[in-house]
Amino acid sequence: MSTWRGAFFFAKEELKKVRWKHLLTLFFIGYMVMFMMPMFTDAIKGENGEAFNWAIDFITLSVLPTLGFMSTQSMGFYWKTDVFTKKLVVWRTMPIPVKQIALGRFLIFITILLPALILYFILFYVILKFTIDEISLLPFILFAIFWIGYAITIGLIYLFFELTQSGKVYFWFCMLLVIGYLAIMVAYTFTTKQSVVIMSYNTFIQGNWWIALISVLISVLVTLIMIPKITKKLKTRSYIS
Repeated sequence: MSTWRGAFFFAKEELKKVRWKHLLTLFFIGYMVMFMMPMFTDAIKGENGEAFNWAIDFITLSVLPTLGFMSTQSMGFYWKTDVFTKKLVVWRTMPIPVKQIALGRFLIFITILLPALILYFILFYVILKFTIDEISLLPFILFAIFWIGYAITIGLIYLFFELTQSGKVYFWFCMLLVIGYLAIMVAYTFTTKQSVVIMSYNTFIQGNWWIALISVLISVLVTLIMIPKITKKLKTRSYIS
């Protein structure tokens, strides 16, 4: 069986086990749309006094990449139970090459993430259009593509730690990343009085389409780098929780 064929089979079998957990992804999409819309709309209109710019940035930067993991993670006490390491132990006892595990896990991630992000941005645009008539479709599509590229890039870093590190290391990586995002976004907002998310949208309003292309190219490059790195690390990592 070829690497790609084996990875597709592996991903398909794992996705079958998700079942109702896709509802978690839908829940978080609804949460993000509901929470983001008032702040985003006020920011576009210039009515929020820059008070919530940090929240717009923090939610976008921290949550978007994790939409590809909502359906497949065992969240409860992951740092103690180290569920994913135990899964890897089972997979390594089967005749599955590590490259197929790495590639298959990426396919699971991207299969969940892309539809989730497309749904999120469609809902975002539809609701935003009812609120602000002058919202243009093409700049918003470029805005969405830019943040999809970002989500894939950061999601791959999550994937690297999920597959190659223990549950405790993965837990603390996630915690430190979230705390880092929060600190940086609060500092950025109160220093510049701007929002990264709103600024990116305004950039596409001004016709800078190539920034979306750069985001996609970076995500492709990171994918090509990360999958071999994950494969190499899976061969040498410790599987003792």
